[in-house]
Parts: sequence; structure tokens; C-alpha cells
Amino acid sequence: MKTCRRIGIAVLLGLAALGGRAAADDAARPVAAMSGDSAGRATIDTATSARREAEFDATPYMPQVFAHQWKYRAPAIGTPDAGAEETETARLTVAEAVHQALLHNPGIAASRLTPLRQREDVRSAEAIFDPILSGAVNKDRRKAPNSSALAGVPISVQGNVNFDAALAKTLRTGGNFRIDFTNNRFVSNARFQGLIPQYQPELVFSLNQPLLRNFGLNFAYLLVDVTKLQSEAAAWQYRADLANFVKQVIAAYWIVVYARQNLVVQQQSLDLARQTLRENQERVRVGLLAPVAVKEAESQAAAREQQVIVADNQLDNALRTLRQIVYLQKGGAFVPRPIEPIDLPRTAPVTVDAKAALALALDRRPEVHAQTYDLESKQVTARVRENQLLPRFDFVGNVGLNGLSGDAVPVVDPSTGQQVQTPYDGSYWKALDRLTNRKFYSYQAGVQIEIPIGNAAAKSEYAKAKIDVSQSELTRRQLFSDINLEVSTAVNDVVANMKRIEASRIARELAEENLRNQQKRLEVGIVTTKDVLDFQDDLTQARGVELQAATDYNISLAELARAQGTLLDEYSVVIEVPGERFTPWWARF
Repeated sequence: MKTCRRIGIAVLLGLAALGGRAAADDAARPVAAMSGDSAGRATIDTATSARREAEFDATPYMPQVFAHQWKYRAPAIGTPDAGAEETETARLTVAEAVHQALLHNPGIAASRLTPLRQREDVRSAEAIFDPILSGAVNKDRRKAPNSSALAGVPISVQGNVNFDAALAKTLRTGGNFRIDFTNNRFVSNARFQGLIPQYQPELVFSLNQPLLRNFGLNFAYLLVDVTKLQSEAAAWQYRADLANFVKQVIAAYWIVVYARQNLVVQQQSLDLARQTLRENQERVRVGLLAPVAVKEAESQAAAREQQVIVADNQLDNALRTLRQIVYLQKGGAFVPRPIEPIDLPRTAPVTVDAKAALALALDRRPEVHAQTYDLESKQVTARVRENQLLPRFDFVGNVGLNGLSGDAVPVVDPSTGQQVQTPYDGSYWKALDRLTNRKFYSYQAGVQIEIPIGNAAAKSEYAKAKIDVSQSELTRRQLFSDINLEVSTAVNDVVANMKRIEASRIARELAEENLRNQQKRLEVGIVTTKDVLDFQDDLTQARGVELQAATDYNISLAELARAQGTLLDEYSVVIEVPGERFTPWWARF
């Protein structure tokens, strides 16, 4: 199975060159702008991934965000004008209807954004590896009575100025690395304060690395892998939804074709009834028929007129359904353009192989790929949950460098009574110099142990993860069973509809011949008017059955292509990804 490890989706809808049409028809046919290639294939580019992803990734500048905190005006949400309607009819082939629907249908446009959102979920999961830079500046002063007579001053005055900076980073091994750079300026009126002010910088490198729970090469990245697999599953599910939508467009197209042809058949039936009525009226006038024959013809004509009304309503509803699903519109029109199908149903037989179709479906169906990624994500999640059964055993350590300086102030040694002075006289920069010469350091190393008694939460999460894996495996088995049923049913429908087309054609030809014979027999008075009207009904029914068989055949061909995963290819719908999502260097360790 060829996998697609790149996240995000752009949809390029390729329209195969359609021959056999007159140049004038092609020039008059309103379709979207298309570009050709050397292979004779026209391509429609929806620019979904590149353009819309850049649009969604764009974030406002910090001053704009700050301004929105105080003053924000939500965009106006309007309601379209129900009277705004496109009146120009678009004459489309079935392939063009599919492509226009993929371009303009708002439901498909909305589902097209789902893979982009999943792509952002990957970036969100990967954000745990982003370094965090923090800083703090503060000043404090404390003036308080001194309780000790030996302090030398009755009132203690102390002041601190702190400037701290830190950089923290989560590692792929599950550890947390941190660098702290602290700076303290201390002033006191204490008797034995040898540096006034006193500068004390410190640089500390810390590491907290799990050795049991949450430990492993790239362990912390497993959660990102889960999100990536889920994103891939969503991308393949989008392909499956797209194939289902294309099938809906094709079915709506052929239903319109059937409804239009059925209206013609019903009108022909009405015309036959009216012709019979006129002929009977003339025969009654000359005394060849009884007046009851006119009433029979009138009754049948009225009944068939009602059938014409029903057929006309069915055609109107089918046209509305097709125009709504294609949603071909310009500007802000609320009601899209009418669609006029120009293709005729295919009646030529095809060769189908059930075993080959099933093998192709198992390899090509997007649902299979989506389910594979879903199962992989569940397995990785179970691996993460299994690790949580271990006790916490973390290495904790740090190493630091420190310095000291300040303005030296002589103080009296209580034991000798002599004045002494600290050797660490100097400015703040001297303190930094002493920090970097590595003479003054500190370190700490140890372990932290945490053993949950019972560990019920971790055991429960692990059990649920195993259940999810089992459910995904069973769902996969059910999917294969459903695919087998869909393919076999689609193959049977295609074969049966091919046979129906031939049988209904023969039945229609025989009905036409029988009607001609009955009309001749009516002229010589062998049969009654009712007999002729009954044969007219038989002919109308035979024509309708033939039309229905051709429509069902074309829809079943689309269903077979969908069931075996080739429907998008047949209509040159190419789904591509734009490329690897950019991963910053700090997320790689």
C-alpha cells in the first residue's frame, strides 16, 4: 500500500478531454476556467491547500492582538437575498457536472478544510517541544526593627533587585532541560555587610530525565506520531467522502436525464390517447363506433394528462436537486444556475470480474487506508499507555556557576578588633568574570522515585487503549466484509442492469409492434378502443422500463467504480498533498 506521509491536502481536479462534441457546443458551454497539459487533459486547480493554508496560518501582529483586547468588532454575518437567482442555464456533461460540483459545492468546500485542521492538530501536538524563554525583573525593600543587639544597627534595612532569565525545553527522550540565569543586587545596612552593594550572578543547568516511566528514544514524540496518524486517517477519509459525493452527483445527473426522457414518454402516451380520441370522434360521427368509445378515450386521455403532470413535477424536482448539488453560481446569487445535462446514458455492455474488482477495492478503497492509519494510531497509543504502568524513577541533577562582587566596605573583626576587607571587590562585570572562570560552582545529583499504590489510573488507561486496538481490528474486519458485500452487490447490479437493458429493449420493440397490429385491427373492427388503449399503456410502460434500466445501469457503473475505489480516477479527480510541513530544528531533539 502506497502511503502518503505528508500532512495537509490540496485538491487538483483533472478533467479528461471529452471528444465527440461539436466545436460550437463546446464554445457555448459555460464551464470554469481550465488549463490544459501536454497529455490532452484539462486541470482545474482549487488552490485549497497552498492558498487557504497560508490564509489560516496568518496571525495578527502583537499590537493588533493588544488592540483587539480593548476594541473588537465582529465581522457582520449577513443573510443572502432569497430572490438572487442565476437564470443562465449551464449545459454540462456528466464529467463537467462532477468537476463543477467539486469546485462550487459549499459542503465539499467545508469538508475540504478538515485535513487542514488536522494538520494544525499536528503542529499543536508538536508545540510541546518549543523552547520557552522567560524572564522576571523585581525589586524589594524591607525596613524593620532589629531584635538583636549584636547586629550593630537598631533598624535593619535591606533591598534586593533581581533580574532573572530562563530557557526551558522538553526533550524527545521525555526529559526536561532548563537553563536559569539569575542576578541579584543586594544592599543592607547590617554591621558585617562587606559588600555594599553586593552583586551575585548564578548560571544553573538543570535536567530532569525519566528513566522508567516516560523514558525512551523519541518517546515524547509518540503523541505527535499519534496525531500524525490521525491526520493521515482524516485525509484518506476525506477521499472516501469525496468519492461518495461524486457518486451522488452522478446519480443526480442521470436521474435528471431519466426524468426528462420519461416526460417525453408520458407526453407521447398522452398524444396517442388524444389521437385515439380524435379518431373515435370521427368514427362515431360517421356511425362506425358507439358513443361509449369516445368516453373511453376521453377518460384515458385525462388519466395520461395527470401522468404528464407528475412526470413534469419529477423533472423539475430532479433539476433542482442537481443544480443544488452542483451549486454553480457567480457572485452572491442565492439560488445557483440551472443545469442542463447533455450526455445520454451509456448502454454498451462492459466486462466485470468480481474477484478482480474485490482485489482492486482492497488496494484502492480510501476507507482501507484510513482504517490502517487508525489502527496504527491506536497501537501507538497503547504503547504509550503501557509505559505508564512503570513507576516513576527520574534522574534529577543540575550544575551551576556563580560569582560575587561589589563595593568592598571595611568591617571590624569582633575577635581581633582589626578592620578586614573582602577580596571580592569589583563591579557587576567582575562578578560575571568570576562566574565564567569556573572556580565557583555547585552541583546536585539524585533520583526521584514515585510508586503509585495500586496504579489504578494507569491500568485503566492501558486497558482502554487495548480495547481501542481490539475495536479497531474488529472494525477493520467488518470493513473488509462490507467492502466484499458492496463490490459483489455492485457487480451483480451491473450484470443485471445490462441484461435488463437488452430485455427491456426487446419488450419495447414488441410493444410497439403489438400496438401497430392492434391499431390495424381496430380499423377493421376486430378489437375495441379499450384494447388499443391498453396496448398504448403497455408501450408506455415498456418505454419507461427501458429508460429506468439504462439509468440504473449508469448509476450502478458509478457505484461499482466507487466500491472498487476507482471512481475518482475515472473522473480524473487527483488529490495531492503540497509537501512536508515545516518542522523547526528545535523540535528535532
